[in-house]
Amino acid sequence: MKNPTSRQIAVQALTEIEAGSRANVVLAALLEDEGRALSQRDKAFVTELVQGTTRMRRSVDHLFKRFVTRDLDRDVLSALRLGTYQLFHLRTPPHAAVNDTVEAAPRRASGLVNAVLRKIVDVEPLWPDEATQFSYPDWIWDLFVNTWGTEGRASLISMNTPERPEPRPDGYIQGQASRWVSEAVDEASPNGGTLIDLCAAPGGKTTAMGPAWSKVCANEINPTRARSLEKIVNNYRPGVQVLVSDGTSSPFTTGCADAVLVDAPCSGLGALGRRSDARWQISEKAINRLSGIQDGLLEEGLRLLGPQGVLTYSVCTVTREETSEVAESFLNRHREIVRLDLRGEHWRYHYGGGLVLPHDFGTDGMAIFQWKREK
Repeated sequence: MKNPTSRQIAVQALTEIEAGSRANVVLAALLEDEGRALSQRDKAFVTELVQGTTRMRRSVDHLFKRFVTRDLDRDVLSALRLGTYQLFHLRTPPHAAVNDTVEAAPRRASGLVNAVLRKIVDVEPLWPDEATQFSYPDWIWDLFVNTWGTEGRASLISMNTPERPEPRPDGYIQGQASRWVSEAVDEASPNGGTLIDLCAAPGGKTTAMGPAWSKVCANEINPTRARSLEKIVNNYRPGVQVLVSDGTSSPFTTGCADAVLVDAPCSGLGALGRRSDARWQISEKAINRLSGIQDGLLEEGLRLLGPQGVLTYSVCTVTREETSEVAESFLNRHREIVRLDLRGEHWRYHYGGGLVLPHDFGTDGMAIFQWKREK
């Protein structure tokens, strides 16, 4: 039996994503199974096709749907999206994009796919709005532009070209903004001691901490993610203690830590570049729910902190509800803590904390706040 081509695997992945599967999970499984005979170059090509088509879904749908007059099965829809993405975003030569996509399409729909893709080859795109052109839900586009103006627009466009970070010296691949968070934790506590990472999975920030910490504890609420976390720390920072517990009510002793990192669950709106399907999954309503969880995690982090200990709060989002409003509310509730200034020119000043917008350095968007407990 013939091995599937790169585009056939891409169509299969896109079909499963359209049915509700996560892009990263589907890609990993298919490349391990169906794509085992592919070269590394071809695997990278499949990844680009799937992630890019998923990311630009609204844009490509607008381009071809004017030529489609009926509902499409998922696999046919996926083939049309794939071909359109190659034509308009990868700038693949038309003969290759059309012919190879037709070969990868379901046989019953090869004529339809061929006809539609040939019709759009010479079409000049007419965009109804920038949210469609740059492929975001209206509410995300409006949130960024209303909050940050032209810089919000620049951030959204930047996230359509995701960061490709270099590996750390130990080989772990981690985005630059996440590394800056770990560096800030180290710089605020040069004497080290005991560090607790309350929401540690997948483990990048935990394993990036400097050598001054004599004890590092990594907590994770989800048992499956905790097992993955344990593998990461065993590979990149042996000796880290991994615990499974709710970070808002952990088993740690009151006042046991010299530093606590709360890298909290968030909307992830600053990381839409590397999470190609996230923009289509996150709900605007989730932001208020998440800010309540973030409050609870900060309260628990403060409980664990000893005198002169440092609490760090970070989120890979740029909404005011999850950054400045959470931080200001927390500070106003607690007179026993003081704000710490952040070092590093990469951080914009943001209501007493720091912020990186995605277009600043081509990284994830990230916000960070730090406080010291005085008593």
